[in-house]
Amino acid sequence: MNLNLTKRQRIIIATVIVTIGLLSTQLVDFNLRFRFLAALMALSFFVSLWALWEGITFFKSIILLILPSFYTLAVASFYFLLPIRWLTRLPVALLFGLTLYLLLLSQNVFNVAAVRTIPLYRAASTASFLFTLIAAFFLLNVIRAFNLPFYWNALLVTGMSFPLIWQTLWQVEMKEKIDLHLIFFSLILSIGMGELALSLSFLPLMPVVWSLGLASSMYVLTGLSSHFLQQRLNKRVVGEYVSIGAVVFLVVIATSWIV
Repeated sequence: MNLNLTKRQRIIIATVIVTIGLLSTQLVDFNLRFRFLAALMALSFFVSLWALWEGITFFKSIILLILPSFYTLAVASFYFLLPIRWLTRLPVALLFGLTLYLLLLSQNVFNVAAVRTIPLYRAASTASFLFTLIAAFFLLNVIRAFNLPFYWNALLVTGMSFPLIWQTLWQVEMKEKIDLHLIFFSLILSIGMGELALSLSFLPLMPVVWSLGLASSMYVLTGLSSHFLQQRLNKRVVGEYVSIGAVVFLVVIATSWIV
C-alpha cells in the first residue's frame, strides 16, 4: 500500500489524481454526469484512504473520509454548472487541488490526534469546519438549482447534512468506536436542517441566497453543538452564534421581499 512513499507524498499523489478526475469532466457527456460524479466521489474516497492508510482503523476510515469524498462531490457538482471553457475551469481545478491537499493534511492530523495529542489539532479542526461549510454550500446550491418540490429539498438536505454534521461533531472527542449518542444528536440536527430547507423552499429565493441561509444555519447548529459537547457553551458563545444567524436570516428575508 505504501510503495515506499511518505504520507505527504501519497497525499500529493492522491490530490493530483482527484484533480485530474475533476478536469476530465470537460470530456464527459452531460447525460453521464450523475454516474461520473458517483465515480469521482468513490475515487476520492479510495485514493484518500490510500494516502492516510498508516494507523487508520475501519471506523476512522469511514469518519475521516466523509469530508474529502463530499467535498469532491460538492465541487464536481458545482463544476458542471461552470461555463465550458478552460479559462474558467482550469483555475477552479487548481484551487480545488490546493484545498483538497490542505483538507487531507487536516484529516491526517485527526488520524494522529485520535491516538496522541498534537499541537496542530486546533488548526486542523478550524480548516475542517471551513471545508465542511464550503461543501455544504456547493451541494445546497446544486440541490436548489434543480428546483425540486419542497419535500425533496427537505429529504435531500437532511441526507446531505447528516454525514457532514456527524464527522464535525466527532472531531470534538474523536472516539475510536461508533457513538450512538453522537449519531442521534447528528440526526436531530440534520432533521432540523431539512425542516429549514422545507420552510425556505416556499420563499422566492435565488439558489445562492437559499444555500447561504442553510449553510449559515449549519454553521450555527454545529458550532453551538460543538461547544456544548466540549462543555464550553456559555452566554457569550450563544450570543455570537445567534447574532450571526439572525443577521443571515434578515438578509434571506430581505432578499425574498426584493425578489
